[in-house]
Amino acid sequence: MKELVIKNGLLVSPANGYRRTRKDILVRNGRIAAVEDEIVWEGEAVDAAGCLVTPGFIDIHTHCYPKAFLGLSPDVLGIERGATAILDAGSSGADTYEDFRENYIKKSRTKVFTLLNVSKEGLLRGHELDSMEKLDEAALKAMVKKYPDEIVGLKARASASVVGEMGLKPIEEAARIAKEIGKPLMVHVGNYPPALTEVLKLLDKKDIVTHVYHGKKGGILTDTGEIIPEAVEARERGVLFDVGHGVASFSLRVFEKALAKGFDTDLISTDLHVENYEGPVYNLAAVVSKVTACGEPLEEAVHKCTCAPARHYGLADLGEIKPGYVADLNVLELAPCREQVQDSIGDTIELSEKLVIKKTIYSRGEQSEIFEQNP
Repeated sequence: MKELVIKNGLLVSPANGYRRTRKDILVRNGRIAAVEDEIVWEGEAVDAAGCLVTPGFIDIHTHCYPKAFLGLSPDVLGIERGATAILDAGSSGADTYEDFRENYIKKSRTKVFTLLNVSKEGLLRGHELDSMEKLDEAALKAMVKKYPDEIVGLKARASASVVGEMGLKPIEEAARIAKEIGKPLMVHVGNYPPALTEVLKLLDKKDIVTHVYHGKKGGILTDTGEIIPEAVEARERGVLFDVGHGVASFSLRVFEKALAKGFDTDLISTDLHVENYEGPVYNLAAVVSKVTACGEPLEEAVHKCTCAPARHYGLADLGEIKPGYVADLNVLELAPCREQVQDSIGDTIELSEKLVIKKTIYSRGEQSEIFEQNP
């Protein structure tokens, strides 16, 4: 369809001044044409009375290259879970990106951007940085140069199970290359070594640490429960920190302690893949529900998975409810409940309310579609 109105919704888009603000939204030719107190309309309409309306979620950490060992199709992890745009976080590398692009990205309804793995093979087998022979700098730079708007950053995993005996060396190389090509680097942190303290020293403005609240040895907290100084210093340099829930990478207790110490997350993502998309992660709405139960304000949480990632990665006209922007939107219910939910290490928290996605409006070119979600 080319025109519709979303009526009576409570808009949540802090960058545009909306904090549960009742407005109508006119969508025309795939763009937001107007946001008004009331739009008189006799055409196609979505009644969002009693619901929140947010920009379409932008999930910066997914694995949506099905040939990779964690991968599922983009639409399973995107549109079908309320994310109108997703970033694949390192599933493909210089040797595999064009196959991913031609056979999956171009065929998806979900908008897909890529964080190219510094390993030339991506995540075809794992252990992708245990040898410097797996890093082809010239091929990496050539691929980014060829697709500068689609490859929006680089990805490397700083974990013992990935780098093996190479230690910090592959991460040092990744940080150097990212700086040279002017793209942000996302670094997965997990099983020690290498030490998070040493990884953080390599990162600079606009780089991202994902899984920062993982709860494993050598994490964001000292033995006495303080934030490690290297994390504070990295944030002062402009390094950003991301939830990246994952199958073994988010601890409710660590996040609660970090919040109490004033070390909130900058971005919220899922790390959705074949091992967690049916639980405990499910979708971004479920992750947002967990972090808000820990004390994160809902409006700020929505900002951190819409406008914040769009601006950070330069995703033009996405992530805001603003005339002229792409008409990607979610209609959600903030449902009262008493429900125990798990993090990725088995700890639980009781939700008193949760976000439930009802409809996702997504646009391609001049056409907009409504995807009915199944809560």
